[in-house]
Amino acid sequence: MDFRKEFENIKCDLWQHLKECKKPIVLYGMGDGADKIIAELEKRGMEISGVFASDGFVREKIFHGHKVETFASAKHRLSDMVVLVAFGTKIDEVIENVRIISAECELYAPDVPVFGGGIFDMLYFEENFFRLESVYNKLCDNTSKKAFTNSIKYRLTGNIEYLFQCETTVDESYKNILKPKSPCIYVDIGAYNGDTVREFTSYSGNGIKVIAFEPDARNYRKLEKYAAECDISDITVHNLAAWDKHETLTFYSRSGRNSANTTSHVGAKATEIQAVDIDSIVEKADYIKIDAEGADLNAVIGAKRVISEHSPTVCIAAYHRTEDYFTIPEKVMELNEKYDIFFRHFRHIPCWDTNFYFRKRAQK
Repeated sequence: MDFRKEFENIKCDLWQHLKECKKPIVLYGMGDGADKIIAELEKRGMEISGVFASDGFVREKIFHGHKVETFASAKHRLSDMVVLVAFGTKIDEVIENVRIISAECELYAPDVPVFGGGIFDMLYFEENFFRLESVYNKLCDNTSKKAFTNSIKYRLTGNIEYLFQCETTVDESYKNILKPKSPCIYVDIGAYNGDTVREFTSYSGNGIKVIAFEPDARNYRKLEKYAAECDISDITVHNLAAWDKHETLTFYSRSGRNSANTTSHVGAKATEIQAVDIDSIVEKADYIKIDAEGADLNAVIGAKRVISEHSPTVCIAAYHRTEDYFTIPEKVMELNEKYDIFFRHFRHIPCWDTNFYFRKRAQK
């Protein structure tokens, strides 16, 4: 498939469309994502005409000067409007509600970065076209290629149908890509409360060695509890952040997967935490999972010896920063050219739960 040809029907990005369509813009949801969408609209000379929430969340609230209302109220007040989804979800009933709303009016889910800056618009796409094309040409199967191109189409247009057309399951990624074996050494960077360790062992069995890292103090306590109670005989947990060197970082904790060393978490509690490079703690690994909340590239650099010398199978989140689609695969392949690359998107609005997989190429 020709990478350029995949996008020949996309004539403009979401932000250009919103500017040209002249319809009132209404946000569905509040919070950090909504703040970012409003900031980008204002930067481009646009403003919102209202905010609505799901019926159970509508109370006497004001958000950015707008009284939060129901969808029915907003539709009655504005009639022909554009709805922008301003939150993330993978819950089936919430996604179904989004699709019901999209059948009644024009609806998009803008792609705004979880961390860092840069909007994936047509200008950004053209500026980075050859880097994206290079990644696409290295992808090893048609499922990866479709997920990669469809997720880019989504990022350009905000059209959630592109995501539904390319989603796969966690089970598929384990059975067709990861194929965990036991015994093995599994390194979990961003282990949260042990959920991804539990997931991995459900496929590998418990006869493995686990080394897990979680920087958030509250999450780490849950991880410790899991480690003490699970059936894994060799598990070590570290209250450390994965980074490219030893350094003290300021962390902004929200006691979830989005705790990170970034000031974008308005109102989050700041704390200092020790960050380390993985190479200084891990001698070797068979599998590495990296979900480092915006520090994913730094974590890769910090594991350069393990990756280059031992060729572990590596799963890396690809959705935290706008540039992750090319900077992460570029860096991994710079460290080790022996990898095949895969790409998967799991059910989620917006384009989160999207990962690169790097697996050592089979000897011919």
